[in-house]
Amino acid sequence: MLWGKLPHLTPLLLALRNMRARWMRTLLTCAGIVLGVAVILAISVTNDSTLQSIRNVFDEASGKANLIVQSSSADGKGFDESIAARVRSAENVEAVAPSAQVTTLLARDAKDWHIAFSINGQTAGNTLMLFGVDAEVDPTVRQYDLTAGRWLQGEEYEVVVTETYANDKTLSLGDDLVVLTPDGQERLEIVGLAQKSGAGLLNDGAVGFIPLSVLQDAFSRGADVDQIDLVAAPEVANSPDALEALKEGLAARLGDEYDVLYPASRGQLVTQMLSTYQSGLSFFSVVAIFVGAFLIYNAFSMTVLERTRELGLLRTLGMTRLQILGLVLAEALVLGLIGSVLGVGFGVVLARGLIWMLGAVVATSVSTLSIPLDGLIQSLAVGGMVTLGSALWPAIQAARISPLEALRVHSKSSAHIKHTLWAAGLALMFIAWASLYYVPWRPSVGFLIGQSSILLLLLGAAFVVPVIVVLSEPITRFISVTLFGNEGMLGAGNVQRSPGRTALTVASLIIGLSMVIANSSLAAAFIHDITAWVETALGGDLYVRAPLPMREQFERQLAAIPGVGGVTKVRYFNVKVAQSQLPPEATDMDTIFFAAIDPITYRGVGEMQFVAGQGDADALWRRLGEGDALFISTTVADRYNVTQGDRLRLITGRGEHDFYVAAVATDFTGQGNIVTGSWADMRRWFGKTGVDRFTLKLAPGYTTEQVRQAIEDRYKESRNISVETTQEFKKKILDLSEQSFRLFDVLGLIGIVVAALGVINTLMMNVIERQREIGGLRSLGLTRWQTTKMVLAEAATLGAIGGVFGLGFGYVLSQIFVLALNTLSGYDLQYIFALSTFITGAAIALVVSQLSALYPAWKAAGVNIVESIKHE
Repeated sequence: MLWGKLPHLTPLLLALRNMRARWMRTLLTCAGIVLGVAVILAISVTNDSTLQSIRNVFDEASGKANLIVQSSSADGKGFDESIAARVRSAENVEAVAPSAQVTTLLARDAKDWHIAFSINGQTAGNTLMLFGVDAEVDPTVRQYDLTAGRWLQGEEYEVVVTETYANDKTLSLGDDLVVLTPDGQERLEIVGLAQKSGAGLLNDGAVGFIPLSVLQDAFSRGADVDQIDLVAAPEVANSPDALEALKEGLAARLGDEYDVLYPASRGQLVTQMLSTYQSGLSFFSVVAIFVGAFLIYNAFSMTVLERTRELGLLRTLGMTRLQILGLVLAEALVLGLIGSVLGVGFGVVLARGLIWMLGAVVATSVSTLSIPLDGLIQSLAVGGMVTLGSALWPAIQAARISPLEALRVHSKSSAHIKHTLWAAGLALMFIAWASLYYVPWRPSVGFLIGQSSILLLLLGAAFVVPVIVVLSEPITRFISVTLFGNEGMLGAGNVQRSPGRTALTVASLIIGLSMVIANSSLAAAFIHDITAWVETALGGDLYVRAPLPMREQFERQLAAIPGVGGVTKVRYFNVKVAQSQLPPEATDMDTIFFAAIDPITYRGVGEMQFVAGQGDADALWRRLGEGDALFISTTVADRYNVTQGDRLRLITGRGEHDFYVAAVATDFTGQGNIVTGSWADMRRWFGKTGVDRFTLKLAPGYTTEQVRQAIEDRYKESRNISVETTQEFKKKILDLSEQSFRLFDVLGLIGIVVAALGVINTLMMNVIERQREIGGLRSLGLTRWQTTKMVLAEAATLGAIGGVFGLGFGYVLSQIFVLALNTLSGYDLQYIFALSTFITGAAIALVVSQLSALYPAWKAAGVNIVESIKHE
């Protein structure tokens, strides 16, 4: 039985034998597949794990709740507790748990309180989130796993905190938890410790639970609550259709002032703000496998070339063209399977590192490592399909070899360049360029088309590289001779002998290098514009903040301090855009930030960065001061398709209201999802009070340290304020910006590593192909060191071509990346030429090429003269 099956296994057995005989090439090709698959899976795991962690927090925090009710205005004011009775009276509602929440701080931590930042905006550092709950009903809705003590009783001033938080703050049962309130401080006795699970996951475990009435009293919330969690009857909860009907019925019962949502939908705001960032990560994974395809193609092309005589013998012995095709593809299939499986393992390891980096950027603890089935299947399929696809043309070439042709001693690589190939490359680049700059695609397909256009541009560039290699020969020869002497002339000449193979190697180097340059240039443009925004729009010399909103009267006290030349205030809160103006891709949780300012005092401290063509600045500020008007960011203008002179309808505490768009400005707060309105409009339409930040401008003759010290001496302890200089704030913003792009740098460097593997592979091919020639040169007196220099010169030529054109292509790609970010995010970034980025890119090209040449050079220098002369 076994012997009867062996003929069917022959291609596989021959493939395994060839892979073992040429283990170095097998290793390099496999490494390229592993890296490509690993990056695809790692990014899929990173994206899914981040989103799953966000969803899990809200899912587990909601416990048994099937639906939640919130105010539709999203301004943080909440709504009257009496609404709970209306919800409770609805049919098929078993339990209703109203709750309110505040963010506060331990009194003892006030001295070291600080503001932290993530790409989603400002986040308070070292804070405690307090939930006011119905002590009797809430445990039937949410999960509380107590590890010590007891649950809340009645309306006493007591609190249950997570065990993690208690250990972090060295607190224990019976201790007083002293927290800041709008009127000073409040003491809460710790009566219970809970696990960091269920509701304890909120705010990364820095959470406490107190009776609802206590929170309302201590934090001046009156009878307001922030949300109502409800548990539906089992027959409704277990039926998606019935639960949807209950949701719609409650929404109709409560009216437009309230939103009825599924628990997990509360995480949509965070995931919406992460979407652009994650799209960028996904694009880099595609580029990694794209570069890997060049490496695979080159490896199999050389395998076919090197085994021409062997394949001819097999054809002479009776193997058909189809069997030869199967032989090469069998090797590709084995390599694809091995590389994909190893890539999955490495991808999980890489994902852990990316998750850690992303968690630091978004200020979110990602505790779940989620491997999505579709991501796993996609990475395995891509690894196998790219390997087979890359090996298909070499396999077809192998199948076309005639026995007579193969048995002749012949020259190896062809130096012929097909004109149709580089002409097709130019055509592809033109199509990509036109698609990016001149075709108005729908927003829903814009990212996909843009990504495909960039890949088309990269592919077109790869097709044009053979011509570049030939045309650049005089320059590369001169450089090579200058650096390596006569050996350099030999090395540069060797590059020209196989322009096709050289082209693919150079193309992978160009693409890897251009991605690094484009990402660095995009970061430079972003940091340049955000720096200008911090210095111009925010203005001022000092920023005063506190853990809780400050009283407006504090503005006069700050203005009276010697050295303060001007003070202005700002308050931030969330608002919702009316359903009628939401874009098709928006959800019910689509929110933006509202920054309330005093137009008169603001201009004495800072200025808005209006985009071009908005008109006279004084007139714009007057219109904002008149009321019912907004300055909107470029992101908001793009997302909601509004511009100067239009109206933006927001959901306020008094219902939907149209605000006149007085101007469009650059603003990076909350990734640009922000509008700016007057202080009077905030009070009138949203009923908000309190100040989040005072911005101070110094009077002439005073230093920041003098005024800062004076403010801290008077108010730091009594008002628990934090005073920060403009330079300190700017440093935080710039550090976050650089950290945000660091993740892309890592992925870009992986592309460089794949390109380096391609250089090693090509040089090894060239050494093996010219083994007889190298032996002849060695017999004529070429020393080992001269042989090494010859290979290093060949690598330097590859690096020089890849570096020069990688820099040029990187310059083009940089501007495309800036355009893409502007399109995706609505920013108005301007391309900035960063010389240091291009110098670093040139150094990377040369260093990578030389390091990649060390092993092939060592192998070439170690060639046995007698054996090599026998070699065909």
